Amino acid sequence: MALLVHGWGGHARQLLAIAESLAQHGFRPVMLEMPAHGRSSGTTSSLPQFARAIDYAVGRLRQEGHEIGLLVGHSLGANAAAYAASRGLPIGKLALLAPPASPRAYTRYFAQVFGLSEATRCAMQKQIEAREGVLMQNFEPRAVAPRIRVPTLLLHDRGDSVNAFADGQAFAHAIQGAQLVATEGLGHRKILKDPTAIAKLVMFAR
Repeated sequence: MALLVHGWGGHARQLLAIAESLAQHGFRPVMLEMPAHGRSSGTTSSLPQFARAIDYAVGRLRQEGHEIGLLVGHSLGANAAAYAASRGLPIGKLALLAPPASPRAYTRYFAQVFGLSEATRCAMQKQIEAREGVLMQNFEPRAVAPRIRVPTLLLHDRGDSVNAFADGQAFAHAIQGAQLVATEGLGHRKILKDPTAIAKLVMFAR
């Protein structure tokens, strides 16, 4: 079975092309809709909640007799997936698609999009950290990488304007044995539908 996780502001159907390709190669894909995203209930969400949702989904699926051979996360969902994997999540392989190396920098990007000041963004981050009991720096490569013990693939486009290619490199360099696959001309989201990129992911998963 493969568990697929979308990014912040995204939804499960963004991963449909990946799910269909994995299904064609013998996997049973499950697309997880994060709290307050897509058709999931709620009005607020956060990176720690993303991580807990992954942990819960894997636990529930295993309780029903399924083994998770592959966990795929895109963007901030990749951060959550890496964090969950670093805490001993029972999965076979991990694929991180266009992850941000710094959640703080990622929230700055969204703050700029919505016209929020740095003071407001900083206050929001501190509020989330206090409520969830975890610092955002705990999701960064240097914090999670030493404890990731499963084969890991990084798939990142060199021209990604949301999360820089260097972010993917940071994860690849920090996680022992990780494989980095660079794409060209796909940006941040087209990588989820590109046949060549998906083929590389499927090859890694098999």
